[in-house]
Amino acid sequence: MFTSSMMEIKSSMGVIVAAPTAGSCGALPGTIIGTATTLGFSRDQMVQAMLAAGLIGVFITAHATFSAEVGGCMGECGSASGMAAAGVVVLQKGSLSQSLAAASMALQSSLGLICDTVADRVEAPCLNRNVMASSTAISCANMALSDYDQVIPLDEVIETMKRVGDAIPHTLRCTGLGGLAITKTAKKIEAALQGNKATAGTVSYKSC
Repeated sequence: MFTSSMMEIKSSMGVIVAAPTAGSCGALPGTIIGTATTLGFSRDQMVQAMLAAGLIGVFITAHATFSAEVGGCMGECGSASGMAAAGVVVLQKGSLSQSLAAASMALQSSLGLICDTVADRVEAPCLNRNVMASSTAISCANMALSDYDQVIPLDEVIETMKRVGDAIPHTLRCTGLGGLAITKTAKKIEAALQGNKATAGTVSYKSC
């Protein structure tokens, strides 16, 4: 619910915090606020979790990317998932090593995720990917808190994100030239939206 609410505000041109991006704005706050609200944590604890998540984001942006145009949706929803996973561990008073492990496992789970927005709108499949990122974050946080071994440390996973992002074809990096963006249904939606724009432009012109 919290993740979907954030995405709805974004899609209706409301004011949001792009954390880490507009296209992935639901996963991080939705996960932290939703988890904290459900479990009865305080606002201060939410803030601490968000700050911890932000630190993971610093490492990602320094050594990989948040940009779907550069690294696919892995850079957006994948990053948000890794950041949120670390934040949930902090909410549960886990250790530093557990936070890093949670982020690592969440990022591992998103490697290779493409960006193929339908009709150039950051709505589909963005909403379901934000929800998936949130679910993955919670699962990976629980795994880390249970002392699952992440196997590959976070810094190496972030380095891998960069290499994988560079290998993703440009048609699958927020260009609308591949994936779901070129399905028959997506093209029908795109044509309908363009038709509405043309009609709106005509009406506006005549009204002048």
